[in-house]
Amino acid sequence: MNSQRTIAKEVNISGISLHLGLESSLTFRPAETNTGVVFIRTDLPEKPQIKATAENSISGLMRQTSIGTSDIAIHTVEHVMAALAGLSIDNVIIETNAEEPPAMDGSSLQFVEALQKAGFVEQDAPRKEIQIKDAISISDKDRQIILTPAKECKITYVFKFDSPPELMQMATVEINQESFIKDIAPSRTFCFRSEIELLKSKGLGKGGSVDNVVVINDDGKPDREPRLDNEMATHKILDLIGDLYLLGSLPKAHIVAIKSGHELNTKLVQKAFEQHQKNVRIYNISIDKPLGVNEIKKILPHRFPFLLIDRVIELEKDTRAVAIKNVTINEEFFQGHFPQEPIMPGVLQIEALAQLAGILLFYGNDGDGSLGFYRAIENAKFRRQVVPGDQLRLEVTLDRKKGRLARFVGQVYVGAQVATEAEFAIAF
Repeated sequence: MNSQRTIAKEVNISGISLHLGLESSLTFRPAETNTGVVFIRTDLPEKPQIKATAENSISGLMRQTSIGTSDIAIHTVEHVMAALAGLSIDNVIIETNAEEPPAMDGSSLQFVEALQKAGFVEQDAPRKEIQIKDAISISDKDRQIILTPAKECKITYVFKFDSPPELMQMATVEINQESFIKDIAPSRTFCFRSEIELLKSKGLGKGGSVDNVVVINDDGKPDREPRLDNEMATHKILDLIGDLYLLGSLPKAHIVAIKSGHELNTKLVQKAFEQHQKNVRIYNISIDKPLGVNEIKKILPHRFPFLLIDRVIELEKDTRAVAIKNVTINEEFFQGHFPQEPIMPGVLQIEALAQLAGILLFYGNDGDGSLGFYRAIENAKFRRQVVPGDQLRLEVTLDRKKGRLARFVGQVYVGAQVATEAEFAIAF
């Protein structure tokens, strides 16, 4: 079994951020199994958490990968994410005092070195695996990414710049910790001298300097000695690795990318995520497809109008579960809860999380009549109104279980936005 991994101790790194030019500090902290990569904005009053996932990616931004919402985001996360991917770190809390990480030297190398100093801890849970079932192709004019199933993750990148100076580089790397540290992590951010004024006009590159950006001159030569012969191509692989890690794991696939950037990478990630969801595996139990309403009724005692889950799409016994709830105007509670402007009560969203927690607890008990009752609800936050037409994605993770008491962490998503989150305990 490939085990999940976190860091052994806290480590801090700081510097100037690339695009926003902010004094930025990151504190990496160990995290429990199935936490994933979670950023915490300590500079904001409520210290909001942003989980680095495909669902939380923000599209339409130039020359960077961002996660969160239009109101609360972390920008330019790709170099940090690439370092975590390259070192196979599954679970980590990253506290940040700014909305963009420090650029450091423009590569992932200093993030890697800091995390290596922190050390690693193997955890008692299997790593998430992204198995690609069918080929995926994304293209935009002369830019293209093709992903085909494979036993391991291998990336081939073709970098081509057609305007003067005409340049072409290519690199192929089978991604593992050794190859990432040696062949990918040192590759630095670059831009062409002809692009600098355009980037500045877009409000980008405010923190760019000779310390963190390699400038390609009009003759096609970099303004300093390259670290690798094909540094432009390998840096593009670095960016792609960071973007792919929003899936929670690097996909087992051979990826061929031609002239792609963050925008196309993000589209690939979304398409791979959708395919993974369609082919999602229900872990450690005897079924291989999502649980529908009839199966849910065999586990939970709830019935209309109080059954608040339509389908369970992921279930890892005693670890984590994900479900879907479609909110329609026909819900009973809309008749009395602001009927002129219908809004789903936040307490019912938390109730839906508890029902999913019950499924996680009681699946496989063969209808033995087990019941769960709330013991506590803590840190409940309501961040977005839920209205008719929304589809809720409910996620619960078992934090710990002792005797007849279990503690959970849950989130309700509408699209990429967190609508509601809470911690709660259930006695059963």
